[in-house]
Amino acid sequence: MKNARHLVGRSLTWLVVGVAVFTGVLATLPVPEAAEAPARGVPEETFAIVDVTAFDGEAFRQGWDVWVEDGRIRHAGQRLDLPEDLPRVDGRGHTLIPGLIDGHVHSFLSSLRDALRFGVTTVLDQSTDPAFAAAMRPAREEVARGAQADLFSAGMTATAPEGHGTQYGIPVETLTGPDEAAEWVRARKAEGSDWIKIIYEDGSAFDMEIASLDGETVAAVIAAAHAEGLAAVVHVSTLETALEAMAFGADGLVHVWRDEVVSEEDARRFAEADIFVVPTLSVMVSADDPAVAELVRETDEAMLSPIQRQTLDGRFPGGLGEGGDVAMENVRRLRAAGVRLIAGTDAPNPGTGAGISMHGELRLLARAGMGSAEALAAATSVAADAFGVAERGRIAEGHLADLVLVRGDLEEDVSRSHDIVGIWKDGYLVDRAVASAGAGFQAEIARAPAETLIADFEDGFEASFGAWDVTTDQLAGGSSSADVAVRDGALVVTGEIAPGAAFPWAGVIWMPGAQPMQPVDFSGREAIRFRTRGDGRQYSVMLISSAEPAGPPPTVTFVAPEEWTQVEIRLEDFPTATPEVIAGLAFVAEGPVGGFFFEVDEVEVR
Repeated sequence: MKNARHLVGRSLTWLVVGVAVFTGVLATLPVPEAAEAPARGVPEETFAIVDVTAFDGEAFRQGWDVWVEDGRIRHAGQRLDLPEDLPRVDGRGHTLIPGLIDGHVHSFLSSLRDALRFGVTTVLDQSTDPAFAAAMRPAREEVARGAQADLFSAGMTATAPEGHGTQYGIPVETLTGPDEAAEWVRARKAEGSDWIKIIYEDGSAFDMEIASLDGETVAAVIAAAHAEGLAAVVHVSTLETALEAMAFGADGLVHVWRDEVVSEEDARRFAEADIFVVPTLSVMVSADDPAVAELVRETDEAMLSPIQRQTLDGRFPGGLGEGGDVAMENVRRLRAAGVRLIAGTDAPNPGTGAGISMHGELRLLARAGMGSAEALAAATSVAADAFGVAERGRIAEGHLADLVLVRGDLEEDVSRSHDIVGIWKDGYLVDRAVASAGAGFQAEIARAPAETLIADFEDGFEASFGAWDVTTDQLAGGSSSADVAVRDGALVVTGEIAPGAAFPWAGVIWMPGAQPMQPVDFSGREAIRFRTRGDGRQYSVMLISSAEPAGPPPTVTFVAPEEWTQVEIRLEDFPTATPEVIAGLAFVAEGPVGGFFFEVDEVEVR
């Protein structure tokens, strides 16, 4: 079962929020009716896109040729003297833009692929595990064929004990006072943080109480970041904290506030301070907003991965979009005052999807008064400049050939941005069909066998279909352990939960598919039933619907008492839109630290 264990490890990397420590096929490019199609497949690496309307990061340029050589832009301009044998793509009737830069995401491996499939070639991650950011760094530093967006990140975020950002399971070194700021920032720089992100959030804008850093500590972290040559951005949700962060010297604010409308005088103060703002309107307005809903309807369902569909369908409890009108008005006023605004989505929060939501963000920025060039600049050059992301965000000599060709005239209508004809990353054509392979798996997913009994363990560590295996947090760098044995026709699971992992776990997993972590359709089934006994501790059943979930999978707990008892968990009790789709069922201990013992028998999905 060695191979199965490896795949299980990949599937459970949600336990550290996606810390996965780790061909293009040329397609015929659709071109406008007035132009002739390329004689062969679309060129890549060294080629030219000719006679195209180009947005170069600042303005629209008519009739441009863009010459790409070895994955970089060699020249761009009108009527270039191109070599006769240089492969060409006719750009008439299309708009060419730099690869989009999402200014606010939280990433995991498949979200980087999802982003690229929608023309987002670079993401600016505002909080992730430093190990994941380090693992993704080599891809952004070389010009080569790849299947995912480049990642730049703040890494670990600065927050208070039990403050916002500590609830996701990522290890966070919190701060309790300003005297800790300098050492904390030096540690982040050593880990590879590209900038510093600070949480200044007490929950008051959401009728919540959240532990927060005090103003003196926020100011100290900003000063320490600048001393180390790093920019500092601050998460805020109120006008008061936004003004304070500006006074402390923050370089940027990552979210616009929703509690009150900024005055024209204060908007001018933000502009004079040269502070930038990433409004993240995608999570500020309702996910049911007509502009956003229309974008999803206009998108080919086959282009959306299961995770994108899951997060787009999600909603914040209580409706985060209720302050959307205030947020939108604040963006209008900041823009009118000349504040630098950056397009960012905060994907994959509920109501958003990696990549696709950038096109919704462009629509929302346009509604806030931005012209097409202004909105596209917010998603390309302005973002690159603000965060110091070199060689991206512009169609200019020497820049990476991260390019998106869009059907039609984006200058006239920026809402066309999602009508993508072709994407090049580092000069290589992104095969969107390959990138979305498996996206339609729910329509083709194998149906479960009629058998409802998974295992009674009368014949050992076997299942009527699928396979069992051990799973522990050692697959994500932890030290917990588990052993299994079959005694008296029951599965005995023993082990130890060890400290040190973000989310310690140990136990067993059943995978129903013909291949490890292959989803299976259990439509018509209603419950998971099994017998258990053990040491009296609380354990968890985790329902994994996809080989690469967007976050922690839905979980239902149970107690293993000293005497045998029957447990029945209804599938609808798992908080997911697709509980009938099962790639794995894990029976695990998650804590506290120490030894554990439980048995399971007569496992059914009925």
